[in-house]
Amino acid sequence: MPYSTVQTYYSRVYEGKFITGAIAGAMSRNDRIGYVGSYPIHGVPAAINAFALGALMTNPRAKIELKWSCLPGNPTQEFLEEGIRVVSNRDTPVEDRLFTDSGTYMIDDDGAFISLGSPTWMWGKFYENVIRSMLNGAWDAEKGGKIVNYWWGMSSGVIDVALGEELPDGVRSLATMLRSGLKQGFIDPFFRRIVTQDGTIINDGSHSLSPDDLLHMDWLCENVHGCIPKYDDILPISRPMVRLLGVFPPDNSEEVAP
Repeated sequence: MPYSTVQTYYSRVYEGKFITGAIAGAMSRNDRIGYVGSYPIHGVPAAINAFALGALMTNPRAKIELKWSCLPGNPTQEFLEEGIRVVSNRDTPVEDRLFTDSGTYMIDDDGAFISLGSPTWMWGKFYENVIRSMLNGAWDAEKGGKIVNYWWGMSSGVIDVALGEELPDGVRSLATMLRSGLKQGFIDPFFRRIVTQDGTIINDGSHSLSPDDLLHMDWLCENVHGCIPKYDDILPISRPMVRLLGVFPPDNSEEVAP
């Protein structure tokens, strides 16, 4: 959330999701890919859609089956029962740690989880950027500096993609090229023709989407099967976060504690 008096930060996670989506599209055997969404909050639909567009780039038949961790059920188990073997789950929070229940992974015929890749925060680079902005006066409003709400992408070094060790060479090379293009700014996941689930053309392929369009995205691409859950449908433990940052406002007049 941007504020006029508080410095804030977030990363363009969707850039990393675009790369893992391309990996998932290349690795899926039956064109069906599972995606576990976290909360229906600002920024999450952009990550889902970037992943879906990345999958289409390597597999034009790719379908993203969307489930949510904030709803009742066990998404990973449900994907297995439905025959889906490539799944995107929670992002890896730190470098060099690919957990079996995090990132994008494939489940082989023996039931083993094979890590494919995950967006990951580069915290050392993050703090380096923060300290540099402090030293150059960007955080000192009393001396004329402006309050900045940082939204760093891969070009800043704050967000990257950790690639699984067992990726095929060709897929690894593709992921590396996409990473380089995103870092250098000549690849934009949303600079292409985009159609939503209801047939609305969001982009005819002639322009990029604005930061406001990305942050407040409340639609899903046509190759995503599933929907953004309403406030009343999510688990009680998830409601405080969604009440504050939700894509859709609460459907009821539930009292909010001060």
